Amino acid sequence: MLPKGWKLGFRNKLLVASLLCLLLPASITLYISNSYTEHILRSQVIQNERRSLEQESMYISNLLSNMVLVSNYIQFDPGITLILKENWQRSKLHQPDTAKNVLEFKEVTEKLESVTSMMEKTFVTVLTSDGQYYSNYPYAKLDVGALLQQPWMEKARQQPVFDLYWAGVLDNYIPTVAQTSPQVLTIARNLKLSSNSTYATVIISIAESRISQIFNDNRKGQETLLIAPDGTVLASRDKTRLGQPFALADELSGTADSRFMDYRNEQYLLSSLDIPYGNYRIVSLSPYREAVSQISATHRWSTVVQIVSGAFFLLILVLLVRQFTKPVIRLDSVAARVEQGELGIRSGVRGYDEIGRLGKSFDHMLDRVEKMIEQIKVEQAQKRKAELAMLQSQINPHFLFNILNSIRLRIMMRGDEENAELLFSLSRLLRMTIQQRDEYTSLHDELHIVRSYVELLNFRQADEVTLDTDCTSESLGVKIPRFLLQPVIENAYIHGLRQESGRILIRTWTQDSRLLIAIEDNGRGMDEVTLNRLRAEVGSEPPELEAMPSSRLAHIGMSNVYERLYLTYGSAFQVTIDSIPGQGTTFLFVLPEEIPDQG
Repeated sequence: MLPKGWKLGFRNKLLVASLLCLLLPASITLYISNSYTEHILRSQVIQNERRSLEQESMYISNLLSNMVLVSNYIQFDPGITLILKENWQRSKLHQPDTAKNVLEFKEVTEKLESVTSMMEKTFVTVLTSDGQYYSNYPYAKLDVGALLQQPWMEKARQQPVFDLYWAGVLDNYIPTVAQTSPQVLTIARNLKLSSNSTYATVIISIAESRISQIFNDNRKGQETLLIAPDGTVLASRDKTRLGQPFALADELSGTADSRFMDYRNEQYLLSSLDIPYGNYRIVSLSPYREAVSQISATHRWSTVVQIVSGAFFLLILVLLVRQFTKPVIRLDSVAARVEQGELGIRSGVRGYDEIGRLGKSFDHMLDRVEKMIEQIKVEQAQKRKAELAMLQSQINPHFLFNILNSIRLRIMMRGDEENAELLFSLSRLLRMTIQQRDEYTSLHDELHIVRSYVELLNFRQADEVTLDTDCTSESLGVKIPRFLLQPVIENAYIHGLRQESGRILIRTWTQDSRLLIAIEDNGRGMDEVTLNRLRAEVGSEPPELEAMPSSRLAHIGMSNVYERLYLTYGSAFQVTIDSIPGQGTTFLFVLPEEIPDQG
């Protein structure tokens, strides 16, 4: 069942049927295979992520273990603790000993450098209660006062004697290395006397970048983070996340686990593992698709081989179907073009099968139809010529006889040259009307006829009508039907100027292979009702010649003009009438420059 309005061709039906027979069994097989493979892939991904986290956790634990060992060494080394206690005692008694301080500083510094020399780069700072300090790094520009004012430092100094304070990731407080290591992971420990008085504070730091380098974030979208107990990020390759809360901190359980979850509109594998220092936890967040990319490579290659094989088979099938259905498609295309009017086209389909015989019969049918249409065209052309000849001969002979009688009476009464000129104009008009047998004339000659016609009109009335022309040189040579403008001039004279004085202007020009003729008068114009009636008379739709009554063919007026234009140009012309009451009327003809072949 196809959706309503959707049609499936013969060729496509064959292809769809073949695709169903091929793809349906293959799809079922792939679905079953993928269903069993999915569970295996998930288990394998979880195991891989677990092994990766365990390895990274081991490296990070070693780093943190070294920091704890250094702290323990300083606390329990008798030489260092003795020096720090004596320094505290002298400070309390206000008995400074500069020389001894120098020797003690050198001894403590050498021990600190010695104990950290075989470890990862670790920064050790020992602050005494009187503001002195010892370190295993260049101590220039170290602001001890600012360091003591840090909020975390106050919390560290409140810790019990054997407790470590895990300060987390801090901005590097050591000016000499702050540029290369902007953040450091720091722990602190108090050194106290038996009286619970703090005589020194040990600060041990390691660069955060050293921890984040351990993370194996090779896959796209994967993140490995070191998370503090409060859920903030301590180490990450994305430095913008440092110190920020981990969005999925609430999803982490108290024990190590791995789980799949929706995050950022995608399925992720969330794995976590506790580190035995600072209650820290290492967390891995990996997109499932990236996690299985390597594991499912073999499965994908197997699927690709099946798809390529199926595609190859489909290609052969499509080629064969196209070859079988090509004649049918050709016949369909030719039928569509014939429907659009291209009767000269032929299918050329031949053969000894049913389709070949159908193509041959179809071409023979088109041959007969084309011959019949040519015969009809010849008959219609002859009919049009007869109708044009009849319409062009429909100039009222009573008007010509009345003019002749008027001229004759005037000549009898007066013998001047003016009457002779009028008689010449009339004879010229008669000559153009009677002797010219051509259907068409140039616009230049047509304007001569119109001017003679207006001169004769002025002879019949006391008030003269002024005829002005404004024509471009390109338009004067264009051929138009003879006596096209005379009915419009007569209409303007009788109905527009009401046989009184006035002005008629004829403007002609060419534009975009079109001849434009505008006839304007300054008469009384027409109201909207009369204008609409005249527009309807000249025809909003092409007239049906066979259906025209003989009375209309005999009528002289604007309908005559419209009918002649339609017989000459078909629908390739325009007639526009505009009028303003009290100001005049404008007729605009838009005609092709070339008269079409009447055949």
